[in-house]
Amino acid sequence: MSWIVQECSSREAIMARLPQLGEPFLAMYENLWEQPHVPGPVLELCRLRMAQLHRSEGDQNLAVVPVDAARRSALRDWHRSPLFTEAERACLEFTEIYAMDALAITDAQAEAVKSHYGDVGLVALVQSLGVFDGLQRLGLIWQTSKQEA
Repeated sequence: MSWIVQECSSREAIMARLPQLGEPFLAMYENLWEQPHVPGPVLELCRLRMAQLHRSEGDQNLAVVPVDAARRSALRDWHRSPLFTEAERACLEFTEIYAMDALAITDAQAEAVKSHYGDVGLVALVQSLGVFDGLQRLGLIWQTSKQEA
């Protein structure tokens, strides 16, 4: 598999080498941000928090959706910071558990997300987290995680 990453400095360059996989995957990734059930800024907070947990520098430096600097700085301490809403806190808590062990997510954590975004919002969050998690872990394997995307 080394031919895939050879002379590629970004995830996008690697995906371009795999058009049958890369193009549909990137289209799916873009659609995550356009779905109406969980706001893009909330997904971005979750993506950034997951990147912190995975220690993926490239993903931490990436800005898919703008998040102001104060909220980015407070993200590691989201549970104590007054800068985050209850809906964001529910999603961030869910994200942290998902990143460590998805099977450890409790019914109460799922219900907290559903109380803000409904059943379909919970599904959208889980789908998004699966994509973020896979992409970030792949970046770490492909060693693109230290580079700004």
